[in-house]
Amino acid sequence: MAPYVFRMLWITVLTLLIPAVSTKNRKPNIVFLLTDDQDVKLGGQYVSAPLCCPSRSSILTGKYVHSNGAVNNSLTGNCSSPYWQRTQEVKAFPTYLKGQGYSTFFAGKYLNQYGTPMAGGVEHVPPGWDWWIGLVGNSKYYNYHLSVNGTLEVHKDDPKTDYLTDIINRRATSFLSLQNSDSAPFFMMLSTPACHGPFTPAPKYQNNFPNKTAPRDGSYNKHGHDKHWLIQQAITPLPNDTVKSEDQVFRNRWRTLLSVDDIMENIVNILQTKNLLENTYIVFSSDNGFHLGQFSMPSDKRQLYEFDVRVPLMIRGPNVTAGQVVKEQVMNIDLAPTFLEMAGLPSTPGQMDGLSLAPFFSSASNQTWGRSTILVEHQGEYHENTPGCPQFRRQNMANCNNHCVCEDSWNNTYSCVIKRESAVSPSQPGRRVKYCLLKDNQDHESSQKKDSRWAQTISDMAVNNASNGEITVDNLLTYSSISGDASSCDEQFSRLKAYINKGSEPYRSQLLPLLYPLFVHLYLDQLCNGHKTPAHRFYSKHLKLFENEKSFTHTLESIHKLYNQSDVSGCLEATDFRLSNDTLSLLWFSRENKFKIKLSEEALEYLLRHLKHEDNSTIYQIFNQHIKLENTVDNEAKGKLDLTEGLSTTKEESFEIKEDPEHLEAMSALQLSIRQVREGPPCLPSICFYTFINAYQGLCTVDISPDKTLISAGFEDASIKLWSTTPSLLQSTPQTVDPCKLYIAADYWNVDVLEESKPRYTETVTLRAHSGSVYKTCFSTDSKHLLSASEDATVRLWDMSTHTNKVCYKGHNAPIWDLDVGSIGGYFASSSQDRTAKLWVSDRIYPVRTFAGHNLDVDCVKFHPNCNYLATGSSDRSVRLWTLQDGKSVRLMHGHRGTIMTLTFSPNGNYLASAGEDKRIRVWDLSSGQLYKELKGHTDTIHSLSFSGDSTLLASGGMDCTIKVWDIRKGVASSSSHSDGISSPELLGSFSAKSAVVTYLQYSEHNVLRGAGAV
Repeated sequence: MAPYVFRMLWITVLTLLIPAVSTKNRKPNIVFLLTDDQDVKLGGQYVSAPLCCPSRSSILTGKYVHSNGAVNNSLTGNCSSPYWQRTQEVKAFPTYLKGQGYSTFFAGKYLNQYGTPMAGGVEHVPPGWDWWIGLVGNSKYYNYHLSVNGTLEVHKDDPKTDYLTDIINRRATSFLSLQNSDSAPFFMMLSTPACHGPFTPAPKYQNNFPNKTAPRDGSYNKHGHDKHWLIQQAITPLPNDTVKSEDQVFRNRWRTLLSVDDIMENIVNILQTKNLLENTYIVFSSDNGFHLGQFSMPSDKRQLYEFDVRVPLMIRGPNVTAGQVVKEQVMNIDLAPTFLEMAGLPSTPGQMDGLSLAPFFSSASNQTWGRSTILVEHQGEYHENTPGCPQFRRQNMANCNNHCVCEDSWNNTYSCVIKRESAVSPSQPGRRVKYCLLKDNQDHESSQKKDSRWAQTISDMAVNNASNGEITVDNLLTYSSISGDASSCDEQFSRLKAYINKGSEPYRSQLLPLLYPLFVHLYLDQLCNGHKTPAHRFYSKHLKLFENEKSFTHTLESIHKLYNQSDVSGCLEATDFRLSNDTLSLLWFSRENKFKIKLSEEALEYLLRHLKHEDNSTIYQIFNQHIKLENTVDNEAKGKLDLTEGLSTTKEESFEIKEDPEHLEAMSALQLSIRQVREGPPCLPSICFYTFINAYQGLCTVDISPDKTLISAGFEDASIKLWSTTPSLLQSTPQTVDPCKLYIAADYWNVDVLEESKPRYTETVTLRAHSGSVYKTCFSTDSKHLLSASEDATVRLWDMSTHTNKVCYKGHNAPIWDLDVGSIGGYFASSSQDRTAKLWVSDRIYPVRTFAGHNLDVDCVKFHPNCNYLATGSSDRSVRLWTLQDGKSVRLMHGHRGTIMTLTFSPNGNYLASAGEDKRIRVWDLSSGQLYKELKGHTDTIHSLSFSGDSTLLASGGMDCTIKVWDIRKGVASSSSHSDGISSPELLGSFSAKSAVVTYLQYSEHNVLRGAGAV
């Protein structure tokens, strides 16, 4: 954005840009200072993505965004996700530095989702770091949590002790105080929150620069009339309050950087004092840029322009020539290879995309840079509804200010290739050309747009397909996704279908298989771009074409229940078409999972004749992104094509595999058996039922642990009891300190302590801490903890190894009726008589979200399998579905005639079943919010429901002391004409529990239904 941002740091940096003499026989030390959202005008380096987590992931791995898989700041976008940790973090540059004998230190912001429960919590210390002080979550200056070598450290808002940049400075000082010329070489990475929002300066700097304003450069407050539509919606000229706000943000960004300047000065002074400076590299950079008023966009990043994708880069150290400026196109992915070469690694690891900058240290003018182009990628973030801006409902916008100017959207998604052309002369450097492919058919800043070829000859297509098979990255020419007129999808598909159907053989039989992948991708693309109604109209119109192909039935039924991009992302059948199983690249640039169709040269020419005749740009798009056409003749003679010089021209030996008739017959029989199993009636489950006797109507709840080794029960006397389902006794591990016991002088202290230090083995363990009836118990997903909810309005967490209470959660003001634990560890939900449900995180004693909307008690609560939604049932006879992200009600389902006592989701996430006092089970289709089936057969209140693993069977039980199993696959229309005494035709079986009220039901593996209740 502006060079002024550097001036605070430049005073320090100038002292660093002096020749340094390396110390012989000792590897150099490395200090890496990384700021947050600091931009630079021209110069500097490019980033792989103008967003924190993708850029930082590229720095750590040395990979482009599409290679490391972290596409945005969310867990679903692979920001510090368990998958990213398992596949990318283990190969980040710190792991290689450890192999070179380095002592490693990290302090500050790591990745935006680091430390959250679903990312491993604060206990997770990334591999390769000896000293770890990681910020939990995104940038903050006060009121934050740190993971200090895997232990939680809580900070408040005391400027003297809690200002994060100063904390980083002090911890770095402590680490450097231990270093000397005889110790192992060290790598120190300091990642400050400055100058990221909320732009909070240290108190000593909060009044500096009182008259500074955001730079009024050439694009400031100018309308981007020729830019992406997201930029065009900005208000020009900027409103006065926005201008004032931007100027204040600019001043505060400068002020936060003064504390970074303190860090740099402190490090240099310590290194000089210890005589380590001459053998230490110091690298300064940032993760992404920032804009303040450019093209009238208020304040953010994420755009494809220089102010958001350029950051500072300065290096000093042994053998670095003082004062030189490298003008080549360098990137943040080059930092990891550079660090490794500094550390003496013989070569850059093969998986890294970056190049080492070390060759430029001494004589950059004589070096030949190995990169002529760079790649910048961004996946737009969005929200379905934008609070305060109702005009953007379901428009997939994000980051909107008080004037409803939005900084990001779903289709603000691009891949930009930036190329520097050769210099014309020493006085006339080569121009920089940027080719950008956007998701919504706007190709900005492409100086050669009109030269793009939209059609190819047969020979060119064969050559390109063959060459693409020999390289790892496909050609970058692509077509944008559907954005404006969705009716063109139907028109183009209908024309192609008619053209193929009227064709003669063998063209018709070869081209008909094209229609299925085209149909699916056109339908999914329309949904992803917000065209729900046209998409379903398109689906209904052309579905008959594929009804006779039973192999397509499951996929077609699954995608018919989708309504938006979030549904598409969460549907396995849809993602199978759109994402590779072993890569997590950007959705629209994935190339590994293309649908392959083999065509003869004549059939291919017949197809192209139609495509060139009329406007078929949408069909071209699907071919390019998702379908690979293989020429059967050319493919067989692939070795004979002289594609380019240097490619192998040796023809591979071919051979013919003769098909065994017996093998084909056996395969046909197997396929027939599979089809008969799928289409036949489902198998009834085996039932394992646990009966409680002598409970005297005091049993309130039962739960069985996920590992099937423990049963818990809550009682009206405020106690919880545990039993083992195995022959083994329950073992209670003694605690070092037991707060429940206080020894006094009269006790035989030594004897008592010795006795208490021994493990205890019993058949039953009783847990006491509640002061009222225990209405619900629920095991954690790992079976190591138990949650309990009580009449005393508290939830308690129990340790199953010591059988002691660890945490008490308070937030409700009335009895809590129900609990449920999310499938992703750390989250649980509760429902209460206070008419609310609450979302909790196990490491916080207060609720993180409250769901309010019911008129009476919220009696039951259940997580959706994907943990993005929460269902609640109430005494007001309604069922609500809530989003966890913003706490809003997205479905309201009426129809019950009494209190709803139990809920359950189908494992495939498509259905929600509810039941209660009206003795009926209502199964809801979540995609539409409509009733799917009503099941009748019980004669008393229903207390428990459970779906089978394949979502085809539903088990129910209640006060009529029976367990009933229903087949919800049958296409029986729901009806309300039957009396309560007549069972619905979906009923497969009814089993007596022998006078035991069925309190608990749960399907487990191997089609076993486990239940429990009291006589």
